[in-house]
Amino acid sequence: MNQQSDTAVLHIHGTAGDFYTHKFIETEGKALQKLDISFLTANNRGHDVYADIRKHSKNIVEWISIGGGFEKFEDSVLDIQAWINFLVKQKIKRIILQGHSLGAQKILYSQHKLKNLKIIGQIHLSPQNDAGYMLVKYGEKKYIQINETIKKLIREGKSRDLLPQKLSIICPMSAITYSGYLTENGAGTLHPYHNPHSKNWRIFEQIQEPLLVVFGEKDTFIKNSCKTKSIKEIVNILRSKKPKDVTIKVIKGANHSYIGSENHLVETIIQWLDKIRNESFR
Repeated sequence: MNQQSDTAVLHIHGTAGDFYTHKFIETEGKALQKLDISFLTANNRGHDVYADIRKHSKNIVEWISIGGGFEKFEDSVLDIQAWINFLVKQKIKRIILQGHSLGAQKILYSQHKLKNLKIIGQIHLSPQNDAGYMLVKYGEKKYIQINETIKKLIREGKSRDLLPQKLSIICPMSAITYSGYLTENGAGTLHPYHNPHSKNWRIFEQIQEPLLVVFGEKDTFIKNSCKTKSIKEIVNILRSKKPKDVTIKVIKGANHSYIGSENHLVETIIQWLDKIRNESFR
């Protein structure tokens, strides 16, 4: 944290991830420090596959198993609000929310709910569409059957039951977690590239802050979440949604986590940050 800075980027990791693994995080932090922009990369309740988290209630401490296998997508708002509060206590006045993969959906959903005026921008890095990935993988008929099975498990009080391995894309996963962003109408299905007419696009369309969206040209996760498996088509879909101020970049040769393309990614982020920082001071 740069003590002289009043602007910070808050980074939120993806499914079962953490605050440090991807090399681009370290590269970005060092680059932002030179620009007097603070950088906070932080865990949330969905870190790692399993994570025991303390819950304080009326002077009683409970331990709850969450992590990427058991998190409820909607609760991501609580984590992001907590980290925003932390930054404000450090005298940060302007915050850019940055999310990688599922983290992009988390920051999008959270700011839609919070409408925090200290947020001056959003960065979506490889914004994933896990529902579309399952549709492309299993076909429409099986996809619909899986969606109904998940609903049934939750109705029967089995929301924390682990699902069969074939339904676990990244890690072992419970029904409540799956329902959040791998089903057609999940609260976290906010980049449904497979369905340009989905009602879930409205949250993306309503973004008020400047937005940077970055894809890797060779991101197989993203490509396989769209029926045509085309990054170009995904970019066109995003542009058609016409959020208030969006910049979309595709990094040549990059994969989902920008391995080997870290410098190119960070340069892209910095160029965009320079632009919105200048505009926010007007």
